[in-house]
Amino acid sequence: MKDRQISQKMLQALQSGVLHPLLELIHHDQTLDMELRGNSVNIYYRGGSLFTLKEESSNSFSIFFNSKYCNTILAKLYPKLSSTPSVDEAIQNLPFYKQAMDFWFSNHPKLEREIQQEIVTENNNHGNISYGTDYYIVDIEYANSENNSRFDMVAIKWPSTSNGRQDGKEATLALIELKYGDGSIKGDAGVEKHLQDSDTFLSASEKFSDFCSDMAQVFKQKCKLGLINGIKEDRHPTITTNNPELIFIFANHKPASQKLKEEVKKLRSQCIQWNIYYATASAMGYGLYANQMKDIDKFLKALDQEPIKTAPSIKENL
Repeated sequence: MKDRQISQKMLQALQSGVLHPLLELIHHDQTLDMELRGNSVNIYYRGGSLFTLKEESSNSFSIFFNSKYCNTILAKLYPKLSSTPSVDEAIQNLPFYKQAMDFWFSNHPKLEREIQQEIVTENNNHGNISYGTDYYIVDIEYANSENNSRFDMVAIKWPSTSNGRQDGKEATLALIELKYGDGSIKGDAGVEKHLQDSDTFLSASEKFSDFCSDMAQVFKQKCKLGLINGIKEDRHPTITTNNPELIFIFANHKPASQKLKEEVKKLRSQCIQWNIYYATASAMGYGLYANQMKDIDKFLKALDQEPIKTAPSIKENL
């Protein structure tokens, strides 16, 4: 299964061909993130898709910008931005494209997606900081209708110990669900539903094996493109199907809220065979470290130590 890895034609176009200036842009602008999408590549800004680079049937590539971002009063004051710019136009007008998205996000915020992009940057692109973490983010916003799977982030766990990095066989897969605030903990997109969907996906052994192989190739291609720092050409790991992890990240959980504790208690009662962890920060930051992953019992213990009094609302503070 070749789901997310890109073709050799697109890889070469990014490395040394017509798309290379856009790759250089990513290397020199930490507000941007490039993700591989099979027959296309997405460039993200603040968690939103800035440009989609698509491989056409002929030996050519197209660039697409979603013109909905220009549907604000402020953006309309600027020169009209092309929804299908050339490489040169995309680079020359980048500040205007970004600002159009800034104006749009002021009314349509993507706070969870912004945090997601920060997690990618800190674990993949911050030099020694990234090299010292235990997880690399291979993909974001993974969705496949054929196997009914959707994950906020897909990572490989590759311990930052010298033995771990020298032995690619130690790399395992981690499926990450990110929740920003307590509003999305329950419901159709809540914690319990995500766990059930992940269990179904991981239980389909043949499809999961194909998925691991595809993610290994994506990781290798991202290293070749310089989207992941510091990995030597001969150190690309294979990804074993053994011991996959399901990781939950709860960003800006309100300690006074009981919603999270209630949902985690439900998960403990389910018979799930996979390793389930809750990521906590190393002091402050978004680096993912193995020793900061808490199992259900440890996470519940930490939640029990949080204050249970009701926090004042915004209105009460006015």
